[in-house]
Amino acid sequence: MKRFFTALLVTGAIILSSNQSQAQCYSAVQLDGTNEYMFTPFANYTFNTFTMEMWINSANFNPNEHYISLYQNSYIVLGGWSASGSLDTWANGLNPIAINSGTTPSINTWHHIAFVFDGTSQILYIDGVAVVTTITTGAVTNNAVAYNSGLVIGARHNQTTQYTNTAFDDVRIWNVARTPTELANNMNINLAGNEAGLVAYYTFEDGLGSTTVTDLTGNGNTLTLNNMDPATDWISSTSPVGGPVQTIDVQSTCGPITWIDGNIYSANDSTATYTYVGGAASGCDSTVTLNLTINSASTSTDVLASCDSYTWIDSNVYTTSNNTATYTYVGGAANGCDSIVSLDLIITTSQQSTDVQSACDTYTWIDSNVYTVSNNTATYTYIAGAANGCDSIVSLNLTINTVDVTVTTAGLDLTSNEMGAIYQWVDCDSSFALIAGATNQLYTATSNGNYAVVVTGASGCLDTSACIAITTVSLDEVGLANVITLSPNPTSGEFSISAESYSEQVMIKVLDITGKLIFESTENLGPDASIDLDLSGAANGVYIVNVSDLNEVHSIRVIKK
Repeated sequence: MKRFFTALLVTGAIILSSNQSQAQCYSAVQLDGTNEYMFTPFANYTFNTFTMEMWINSANFNPNEHYISLYQNSYIVLGGWSASGSLDTWANGLNPIAINSGTTPSINTWHHIAFVFDGTSQILYIDGVAVVTTITTGAVTNNAVAYNSGLVIGARHNQTTQYTNTAFDDVRIWNVARTPTELANNMNINLAGNEAGLVAYYTFEDGLGSTTVTDLTGNGNTLTLNNMDPATDWISSTSPVGGPVQTIDVQSTCGPITWIDGNIYSANDSTATYTYVGGAASGCDSTVTLNLTINSASTSTDVLASCDSYTWIDSNVYTTSNNTATYTYVGGAANGCDSIVSLDLIITTSQQSTDVQSACDTYTWIDSNVYTVSNNTATYTYIAGAANGCDSIVSLNLTINTVDVTVTTAGLDLTSNEMGAIYQWVDCDSSFALIAGATNQLYTATSNGNYAVVVTGASGCLDTSACIAITTVSLDEVGLANVITLSPNPTSGEFSISAESYSEQVMIKVLDITGKLIFESTENLGPDASIDLDLSGAANGVYIVNVSDLNEVHSIRVIKK
């Protein structure tokens, strides 16, 4: 961000064209040491601690001179009445009441003099250096009745003696103790006038012809020139704060600026100056010094880790890791510059897995649901259950296997409707006892009773059918021999079935004693049509021959030997 210097506020300054020649500059007052002085009634202030500052240029530093005499509510003096011409002080109520600099400043030279009492010590400074520091007890005497003459510069408080042949510039009276750093940092520059504890401030820029020196604090302690010629006693000052007005333009930016000199500055600078010739109210130059700080944007990195996705401060949703995105808070840094945040995001995906299950009839899964049919859509999430801290999402792939336990009945024939299975027929009336050898899909009952089949499907699932009642079995012992005849019986293999008083199409089945079917055929039976069968290839033993029509089944035992 580039900020341009547009205006400079200088107390009492008039900005003039910089190509003018320098005008006569009046920013100091010269006293003659005979009878000239400056005076103000001054207000009553309490000086528990204090500071007196002044820039002076003396022609001789004669003994017995008063530079500043404050005789209003307190009695405090800064002068030079020692025979050596060194600086002396006086403050009623303090012990010691006076201190001496021990050295005399050079004549005809501007010097900064400061007298400070901080509550424990009196200190006298010359040109920013503490030349004497004296441990002090007591307190400054405050008495508005006894001390009521006002503030005098250049003479004794009663304005009758101890005059000084001295030029004055920049006098400051404080009711606080200024620190060594404050003195050093501010003695060469103009103040604003509203600094804390500053009760009177004179820069002597009222200029030629003026009979007063303005108090720039706004407290009204204006000095009046006494026994002086305003046409000749205003002089040009060469003190650091006299003559040209010195100001500092403090700039703090987040990027290059174009300053009042037309130059572009892109780095910190505290040396550049610009002079408005004759620009001060006194007719002196107004010199501006740049104090520029170029701040940089603050940078930071937002280190994040998230599962699957993350919505960042830029409102974007990130589904993959990212270390290039940035976001700028305009003016968001502590120094007023931008705050630039870089993203360092790691996206970790949730763990996906499939639970493959196979069950007979029903299955209770991890979600506690009971599934009776196959399912490949159900999912279950273990929150933060993955090793990476993300969710573990399990998908179900379930196959529910069933066995068809229905049975088709045709006469004495019972047929399981499940294909390609393992079969075992059982006798329901004998506590579901296994029928020996009855392991085919088809079972033909050899006697009346209740029968069922245990089916083991290809999936490995096992189930039992309902019991099927057979009530139509009729043996030759129950009186059917006169209807159907089988001979010879016993037989060596060949035999015939005939009927004297029956004529119908019948189903012939031959089973071994276990119920296994070894022959099946549909034949016409009647008085003139017998049925010939041959068991020559069968093993010797007992066989059951079932002859059935639409109404009943006739079973005949035959013995092969």
